[in-house]
Amino acid sequence: MREIIYLFILIIIFSCSSTSEVSLEGKWEQNLLLEDYEEKVIEPGSVPIISFQSDNLVFYYNNLMVYELTDDSLYLAHEEYPTDIVRSFKIDFLDSEHFNLTYLRKIEMDTFPKYFRSIIYKSQWSKVN
Repeated sequence: MREIIYLFILIIIFSCSSTSEVSLEGKWEQNLLLEDYEEKVIEPGSVPIISFQSDNLVFYYNNLMVYELTDDSLYLAHEEYPTDIVRSFKIDFLDSEHFNLTYLRKIEMDTFPKYFRSIIYKSQWSKVN
C-alpha cells in the first residue's frame, strides 16, 4: 500500500513540474489596449504586427531586437547590445493563441518639466494565422 501512495505522489509531482511552454514564434497583432487597468480603452490604431523569430529575434515596432522570456517577464534589448534591456513587460499567457502584456510608461508632464507621470498599460495580443 505504501508503494502505491509513493507512486501516486511521484506521478503528481512529475505532472505538475512538466508544464508545456507556450511558443511566441510567429506574428502577433494587438487586439486591445487598456490604460491604468481602467475601462479606458485606447484604440490601437495602426500598431505594427510583432513578429517573434526562432532564434530569440523579434521585430518590435519595425526594430530588430532580441528577446528573453523568463517566468512571467518578457525582456527586449537591441541586437547590438543584448545585455542592455530596452523594454520589459509582464506577460500573461491566456492560451496558445493569446497573451497579455503589461508595462509601465513614463510620460513627462507638461506643467512640471523634468517630472514624469507613470501610466500602466495592458495590451492583449492574438496570433495571426
